[in-house]
Amino acid sequence: MDDLDMALEALKVQIKKEIIDNYFAERVYLEEDNQALEDKVAAYRQEISGVSRLFSAFYAALGQETAVDRIMHLLALTDKPFYEDYQRLSATARKDLLRKYHPRGITSWGRYLNLVLDIYKELTARCGSLREKYNQALAHLRLLNEDIEKFNSSFDFGLIAAQVEAMDGGGEPICGGMLCKEREELSTRMRFKHRKLTDEELPPPPELPPLEKVKGQFKTILRTFAP
Repeated sequence: MDDLDMALEALKVQIKKEIIDNYFAERVYLEEDNQALEDKVAAYRQEISGVSRLFSAFYAALGQETAVDRIMHLLALTDKPFYEDYQRLSATARKDLLRKYHPRGITSWGRYLNLVLDIYKELTARCGSLREKYNQALAHLRLLNEDIEKFNSSFDFGLIAAQVEAMDGGGEPICGGMLCKEREELSTRMRFKHRKLTDEELPPPPELPPLEKVKGQFKTILRTFAP
């Protein structure tokens, strides 16, 4: 083997090494980005738990189930978000949810109305924050899948194998005679799977109108249920 052959052989080795290094570097990046998405989803679900508790406080403040039904109909939330969580609470636990809210108003009607409105105002703010985090998670998911698509296109094992074999003269397949079926299996294993998020994994947040838009209707409905 003369100097030129040795140089060409060294170049082939370097090219193969760069292909492998680039593959693993990009894969590590995708794995880290996927973990970042997982962390974002976990934080979102943690905040969902807080919103669930706040909805329970809202239901407890409304008091009667008929009042809950009327208000939920007004808000176009016929599924009653997190209502099952509220129903599992004991009477004592429901009262505990309202302890942090200080009564405001001279009459029992005024105190009742102000309690409901105060919790609803807090609820709209929390749901708004939740909506932002939900949209951020969806945007992250979309960008991650775009990167995965680029990765799978750039590191198609069939194309890489053909390129390496061409460098080696095209006479012998790589890996000691790898069969077509084996190549397909390895190609599948090398691909990075697209990430999906179901509604169960990332529950869409409730959509609530601002207090100013429904305050008058709240008063009309709740007057019927005032203690």
